[in-house]
Amino acid sequence: MRKRIFLCLCFILLISFQLVGCSFPSSSSSESDEGIVQTLIAMGLTQTAMVEGQLAEPAVTEMIAAPEEVVLEEEIPQVESEPAAAEIVHNTLPGSPGWINKWFYDTNSASTASGGYVTSGDDFVANLFERPFTATEMIYRSDVDIQKTEISEDATFYYVTLYLDDTHPEGGLQAAYGVEIDEDRDGRGDLLVIADRPASTEWDIGGVSVYRDANNDVGGSKIMRPDTGYAGDAYEQVVFSNEVLTDPDTAWARVSAGAPVSVTIAFKKNLISRDTFVWGVWASDNLLDPTLLDLHDHFTQEEAGSPYPAHSTFPLAAVNLVDNTCRETYKFEATESIPGLCYVPQKPTATTQPPPPEATDTPPEETEPPLGEIYGVAFDDINNNGVRNAGEPLTVYSVTITLRQESCSGTIIATTNAKSFTFSGLAPGSYCVSISPPGSMTTPSSQTVTVPAGGSIYIEFGYYVIG
Repeated sequence: MRKRIFLCLCFILLISFQLVGCSFPSSSSSESDEGIVQTLIAMGLTQTAMVEGQLAEPAVTEMIAAPEEVVLEEEIPQVESEPAAAEIVHNTLPGSPGWINKWFYDTNSASTASGGYVTSGDDFVANLFERPFTATEMIYRSDVDIQKTEISEDATFYYVTLYLDDTHPEGGLQAAYGVEIDEDRDGRGDLLVIADRPASTEWDIGGVSVYRDANNDVGGSKIMRPDTGYAGDAYEQVVFSNEVLTDPDTAWARVSAGAPVSVTIAFKKNLISRDTFVWGVWASDNLLDPTLLDLHDHFTQEEAGSPYPAHSTFPLAAVNLVDNTCRETYKFEATESIPGLCYVPQKPTATTQPPPPEATDTPPEETEPPLGEIYGVAFDDINNNGVRNAGEPLTVYSVTITLRQESCSGTIIATTNAKSFTFSGLAPGSYCVSISPPGSMTTPSSQTVTVPAGGSIYIEFGYYVIG
């Protein structure tokens, strides 16, 4: 049956071809006739395939144009833009530091910078570092060398200013600077305020953070002495940072617009529960890390290295590019030893009071009490035992010795640059004698004494000698 249908179709096509051929003018080209024939044959084949239930591919594909493919544009997913960060609104900005309550100098390493070493001010055991140099090469960084620091306050903020030797060799201050507060005077830091790479001459919170040691483990089991295997978490509580803005006005920093080079850190007074405390400052390229204080609890002396050329661990190693100060009191005078304090307070010397005069009809004439004196020496403590022994010379350092009335924050009465000194003509009472620079010493750098009527008090200031 299929064969018959096929033969009929071929016959019809042949007759159609003859009729078409007769109707075309003679001028038609043979190529056109051939094309028409091919088209008719293709149609016949297609119809045959349809009859057989199959749609075959046309034999002459070049004559049948494929339907034009429709290309749909790919839908580009819409990316939702992140919402803009909320603007930080400040209500209370710091002002200008006011009257300076206390200031003190730190060791100046600029004088030995070209040699790549220090002569004083570094005591690894006591957590006191004078290391504004890189490891191994001992290249000096002036923006890490603290020269002086001072503290003041207003109704809302405390202000601590660090004066530095100079800016970074490439410009600006490219280190972190910090204030450490010991609230309860036990030698353990309780609050740490850091300004990391401050750059603005206006008050700015960028890079400023505040940390607290809530579990009181800074310093380890031996306060201000190295602890082997320290396992504490140091300053573990973040009080303020650019991500923790419970109070966006908590702490600020700004740098000086010119000379002298300095950075001032302002932090709210309500961070500290007491009006009196002990404080000190830090400068470091990368070691002012709240998890690493105290530094000598995390590094051994061998790992840390030393800035003293004669020391067996010279030059600096892991503990490098860091400078800190001893600690000073704020609004109180220490009457007992506090770990880390710049001086050891001296208890007043007990004196025997004369018996009261016997009652007489005529009161005795009042006479002025005889005057006393304070004298002493500043020496190089060769054996570092805190006492001047035979053969130990006067110090090689240039020093200034200051006498103050009543306490170490009292009125200055006299100063001298003599290494063997005497302050005479002193009325009975309490006096403070201090020496600068404090350097690395084997004796206190400030001593409070009581001069009895007509009495003499001897004081020694011993400088640590590298052995």
